[in-house]
Amino acid sequence: MYIPRSLDLKIKEFIADKTPNKNVLLVEGARQVGKSSLVRQALENCNRKYFAFNLEKETLMRRFIDDCEEFNEFDQLLKDRIGFDGDSGHILFIDEAQESRKLGRFVRFMKEEWRNSTVILTGSTLSRLFRDDIRYPVGRIQKVTLWPFSFSEFLRALGKEDVADEICKGKTDISLNRHLYLLELYDLFLITGGLPEIVMARANGKDFEPLLDQLIADYENDFVRIFGEKDIAIVKSCFKSVANFVGSPSKNTSVIPSPSTPQNARINDIFSRLESWHLLIKSEQKGPNAEANHSYLPKRYMFDTGILRRLRESAWPSISVITTLSSASRIPLGGALENQCAIDISRFSENVFGWKKYSSGGEIDFIVKKLDMTVPVECKASLKFDRKHIRGLLDYMAEYKVGIGILASLAPYQQINVPGTGKITNIPAYMLEALDRFI
Repeated sequence: MYIPRSLDLKIKEFIADKTPNKNVLLVEGARQVGKSSLVRQALENCNRKYFAFNLEKETLMRRFIDDCEEFNEFDQLLKDRIGFDGDSGHILFIDEAQESRKLGRFVRFMKEEWRNSTVILTGSTLSRLFRDDIRYPVGRIQKVTLWPFSFSEFLRALGKEDVADEICKGKTDISLNRHLYLLELYDLFLITGGLPEIVMARANGKDFEPLLDQLIADYENDFVRIFGEKDIAIVKSCFKSVANFVGSPSKNTSVIPSPSTPQNARINDIFSRLESWHLLIKSEQKGPNAEANHSYLPKRYMFDTGILRRLRESAWPSISVITTLSSASRIPLGGALENQCAIDISRFSENVFGWKKYSSGGEIDFIVKKLDMTVPVECKASLKFDRKHIRGLLDYMAEYKVGIGILASLAPYQQINVPGTGKITNIPAYMLEALDRFI
C-alpha cells in the first residue's frame, strides 16, 4: 500500500512540465525512505510512456553503461536495449544511479541533447554519481531530498487520515483532549521513527525492533561495500556518538578518545560521507560574529528518530512524552525531540544551523530562513509553557530585531506577545512539519 508523501505534488509537477531541455531531477535520501515508491507512483499515474531500471539489481545494464565512452554511445544503448528515445518525450527513470561509474558524466548531456525528455535519477548514495574526475553538472540538475515519514504521513499509515489532515493544515483550535490524543500518537512516532517498512510493521502489529536492527546493519554494510572494512569501527562509533550526544556539540573525541591527527582526518571524512548520504544531519553553529562562527563545533542529528532511539535507548526503561515526568528521566526525550525537529526543518531548508551568543550559553537550537525572514526556533520537551523556555528566543529577537520566534514543545498551541519585540508562537512539536504556516 502506498502512503501519500509531501513530495508527491513536486514529482508530479516535474513530470508534467514540458519545458524543452529541462534539468535532470535527482531524488536523494537514505536507503529505505521510499524514493523508488515515490517516483514509481507518479510515473504510473502520469499517462506518459516511461522506461525504468535499477542499476543495483540490473548489473548487466550497468556494465553496458560503464562500457560507453561517449554520450552518443549511451544514447544508442538505451534505444537498442530498452527502446528509449531521448527526442520523443519519453521519461527515463534510473534507480540507484550511483552504482554506475560512468553515468554521472552523461547527466549534463541528458539536459542538453534530449530536448523533450524527462529524466529522474534516484539513489541512496547519490553523491557518488559524480565521482573521481566527473565534473558536477552545475545548472543542469534539480535536487529534492526525501526524508522518512513525517508525523502526518505516519498517521496516514496508521489509517488516521482526519488527524493527519489537521497536522498538515496547522490547525490551532485543538481541544485539550485532542491535544493529549495527538501527544499519545506522537509518542508512538518518536519511538517508531518514519522509515516506511518499520512504520508498516508497527501498523500491522509486528515486532519492528529487529527490523530497525537490520536496517542499521544495512547502512553499515553499505559503507563496507563501497569503502572496505578498515573503517567500519569508526562508522559504528560515529553513529553511536551522534545518538548518545544528540543536541550537544559533535566532538571527534566522542568517536575515538584522544584521536591522532590521521584519525581526526578520517573521522571528519566519514562524517562528511554519512552526511552526503543523508544518514546524518549537520547543523553548523553560528555566532554573533565571523570569529564565533569559526570557533563553535557543529551539532549532528540522525536522519530518523526511531534509529536514534534504537541506538541509544535499547537498554533503558521506556520513556514517554506524557507519563515520564521526572526532569532527569526526560533529558533523553529532549534529545529525541530536538532530533525530530532537525528532521522536520530539513524538509524545507537545505541547510540546518543553530546560533550561540556565547560559548558557554545563550543558544538557539535552529535558525530558519524564509525569503528575507530569519526565524529562531527553540525545542523543549515540556508539557507546559514556561517563560524561562523563551529567554534565548527573546535574546536573539532583541539582538537582531526579529519579530517572530518559535517554541516547539509538547504544550498546547499558544501565542505570546512581547511588547516592543514581536511575538513568540508555541507550536506543539507534532505540528512542526507545518512550520511554514506559522511564519
